Amino acid sequence: MILEADPALRALDQLRRRRVIHAEGGGNGGSAKKRGHRGKDVMIKVPVGTIVWEGDREDRQVVDLWRVGMQAVIARGGAGGRGNAVMATPTRQTPRIAERGLPGEEQKLRLELRLLAEVGLVGLPNAGKSSLLRAMSEARPKVGAYPFTTLEPHLGVVEVGHERLVAADIPGLVEGAHGGAGLGVKFLQHVRRTRVLVHVVDGTRPDPAADIAVVREELEAFGHGLVDKLWIVAFNKVDLPEARNEAEAFRAKLETAGRSVYPVSALTGEGVDELARAMLRELRAAQAAEPERAVVMPRPEAETAIEVQPIRGGFRVRGRRPSEVIAKLGVESEEARAEVARRLRRMGVASALRKAGVKPGDCVRIDGAELTWPL
Repeated sequence: MILEADPALRALDQLRRRRVIHAEGGGNGGSAKKRGHRGKDVMIKVPVGTIVWEGDREDRQVVDLWRVGMQAVIARGGAGGRGNAVMATPTRQTPRIAERGLPGEEQKLRLELRLLAEVGLVGLPNAGKSSLLRAMSEARPKVGAYPFTTLEPHLGVVEVGHERLVAADIPGLVEGAHGGAGLGVKFLQHVRRTRVLVHVVDGTRPDPAADIAVVREELEAFGHGLVDKLWIVAFNKVDLPEARNEAEAFRAKLETAGRSVYPVSALTGEGVDELARAMLRELRAAQAAEPERAVVMPRPEAETAIEVQPIRGGFRVRGRRPSEVIAKLGVESEEARAEVARRLRRMGVASALRKAGVKPGDCVRIDGAELTWPL
């Protein structure tokens, strides 16, 4: 079963009623070297930005489908059974048994869709983030001259020549936001999905550099690598005299520290195109430096382990490989039991049983099937 990030989708509604999704199982093997057919893949489309979690666990992320077209194998289908020829031995040249097809893996997963933006506009409340997003894109977030006008993130597509990027205005951060103050952790989560940050500052404020420091401290306190993202500064409201008079001094101060500053006016559009081009340059740099993420769900090492547990009258054997042998062959016939015993010996089950103290006549139970020692 495969998940694919589809840019045409905007929500997970199409999966709300599909609580269980089945893929085709593998076919049984047969005589004359006939091998069972492989089950067909099931492709499930999800929005770009979907995160897949294992069950209800918050610490076990399976995959983050953050890029258009990314695919993730979240459950492997069952193998088709092999024909009778693979069971041939010097003393059994024409086996009358063949492998059965295996059922596919089962996974309980939780899908979460997070806001996906390549560039995030961050800053204190009323810095002009929403107005700037409107000036750069067709987005129409609510704008007002008072704190916390933006109560949820808004996305906008910013076109730069023949290229485009997705930007979001993240609701204003205040001191203590990482602990839930203001609009809190809920919106800091969205910043995690961005590649580049634009610190938007109000040029009319007494100390814009201190405002940036407040936001940087909140990003660092929240963790998750937010403070390490590439970032630039938009010095907003240069249409006002008090901001214009301070713009060059502020720019010189930060550029001395190696930080790029772009004076802009969200109201008049001054400097907005230059800022958009800078955002695209930073985004390309961030993407080039970011390694490709794994998209295949790893198989836990424990699945290859063989465990032997004492029970009344014998032992129980647990492990993926012994269980597959039973599922493929069963123990209904003498010939099947002989082949099961041969494979269990080859994979080390007999050795593990000897170490556990097995005795002649003991029952060896594997997934409901019972064998008698010695195998």
